[in-house]
Amino acid sequence: MRSGVQKSYQWLFPMTNQEESNLQKTSLPVIHRSPWLLTGLPPDALKGSHGVIEDGALVVADGLIQALGTYRNIAREFSQYHTQEHAGSLLAPALINAHCHLELSHLDLAGRTQKKRTYNGDPVVWIRDLLTEKERFAQYNADADKLIMSHARQSLRSMSAEGVVFIGDVGNALTSRAIGHGVSTRVCFLLELLGLTKESETKTMARLENVAATDFLEIGCTPHAPYSTTPGLIQAIKKQAERQNHIFSIHVAESKQEVEFLQTGTGVFKEFLLERGAWDGSFTIPGKGSVQYLESLGVIDNKTLCVHAVHVDAAEIHILAKKKAKVCLCPGSNRFLGIGKAPVTEFLAHGILPALGTDSKASNEVLSMWREMRLLREDHPNLPPESIFAMATRGGAEAWGVASEMGSLEPGKRALVLKIRCDENLRSAQEILEYLTTAGESVQAGFLE
Repeated sequence: MRSGVQKSYQWLFPMTNQEESNLQKTSLPVIHRSPWLLTGLPPDALKGSHGVIEDGALVVADGLIQALGTYRNIAREFSQYHTQEHAGSLLAPALINAHCHLELSHLDLAGRTQKKRTYNGDPVVWIRDLLTEKERFAQYNADADKLIMSHARQSLRSMSAEGVVFIGDVGNALTSRAIGHGVSTRVCFLLELLGLTKESETKTMARLENVAATDFLEIGCTPHAPYSTTPGLIQAIKKQAERQNHIFSIHVAESKQEVEFLQTGTGVFKEFLLERGAWDGSFTIPGKGSVQYLESLGVIDNKTLCVHAVHVDAAEIHILAKKKAKVCLCPGSNRFLGIGKAPVTEFLAHGILPALGTDSKASNEVLSMWREMRLLREDHPNLPPESIFAMATRGGAEAWGVASEMGSLEPGKRALVLKIRCDENLRSAQEILEYLTTAGESVQAGFLE
């Protein structure tokens, strides 16, 4: 068993054969020295140093972090071990993409339409385009499933190359669970379910029961959103998540139109549902915002991950904080769709450290966590850079229940460490963090070997 791993989550992300092999090897500890060691820990954990250790070092043995601190102290305590120098590079925890739809990588809707079409905050127009593109792709490609898998794997490889070690992936097809098989980056797949009519609820409930009966130990399920999934389905999926002891993820308050529909039963979402034959009048309009509605269903707790959470009010932020729910921000997707900016400052003020996710290539030009950090900083220039980097690492680990294993550099955790080329002109912890959260895709990072 992996040291420090929560047993209850092990089934979600089994080790690859290579990982198992590496941990079975016995090796002498190595001291890794770097001009800057970015721990990913809260600033107060290191006495206000922004979580950064100058002339830092960490001791790694058998794939685990044994100790870390200033090189002076580490070298004195572990003088018998070899030191590997990393001059010109900083060491930092690997990145975590807390929300992605790898299954949609083949569409590249965002990349192809970025200069041709803007959505101006209307998600329904984008949904229509998405459905059209999916149908067109299936119609004109004989090996559509094979191509979908190929594009998804390419997106996965690209994210791994930039330092992503864990991806929370959501898909509609069971075959998408194989996207992460045999790859070093850990992919936790959740099967997305939806249905707002009595007929669709019955069919989807049967699908949920089938997954529970046949793939209980491999696949988690997630409801799409409050406006597309009946309350009965949402509650049933939550109950299954509780039985499996894993997170309950759901798109929440992504757009003003979603909130309008839930509060009044009117607007473009109502029109879209009627247009698609997905409305039979059985869904009772809750008359509440997205978070308040989900709370009334009893599905908000410390294992709930609310994705997007753009249009939440003060009362709903209070609910999320009180319930210790998790939040995942997707600034790139939000910007492409023009749906607004999440109240990040308010989240942080209430003790909520959000995670970061790229969403899909259907709503984001590039699936880069470095770009997500840059966009978030552009949208919220007053945010502390250490908070933004923490969202891309520790925030994602906490959201997915893997913080005992990854998300920061601490003794006992796996040595999932990035080696990042660092300009010698960066002379302070603040400058280091400014660079990492503003440089975007120009950051050159690779895993420490």
